[in-house]
Amino acid sequence: MAEREIKYRGLKTFQIFSGEMKSIWIYGFYLKRGTYGDPGPQAHIFVYENGYEGYRVDAKTIGQFTGLVDRTGKEIYEDDIVSLDDGRVGVVSFRGGCFVLECSNQMRQALYDVQTWQMTILGNTFENPELLVSVTAPKKNEHENQELELQLEPEFVARK
Repeated sequence: MAEREIKYRGLKTFQIFSGEMKSIWIYGFYLKRGTYGDPGPQAHIFVYENGYEGYRVDAKTIGQFTGLVDRTGKEIYEDDIVSLDDGRVGVVSFRGGCFVLECSNQMRQALYDVQTWQMTILGNTFENPELLVSVTAPKKNEHENQELELQLEPEFVARK
């Protein structure tokens, strides 16, 4: 049996000397631990660089590596926004014990089923939320017949 690589990423935000806020992705293994002065256990990503170094990251941004890469060889993680060859755009998440691609109309497709398709990472939900646009049909005037009113389910599309 082949070993699978289990790793995580998390977004670390810090302030540089100019006062500007910077964010970088930290890749490694995830551990929730407390340190002196912390109010409780905090999310950390540990990286091995001449010994293990732990970095506190925003717990909401932690995502696991799916084991798959996109067409350019970039690793696909939870909360990545990807597009498929057929034009569908969705967000990678972990549901029911497997990684899935959540597309429009609450449709979910297991990544296992689409892993042979060409996927392209467009961004992620934390740094590029503008890539996910809710598309709905405009409501008709109240003066028009209520029976003919058409409403589309929200769906995700990529902005160009």
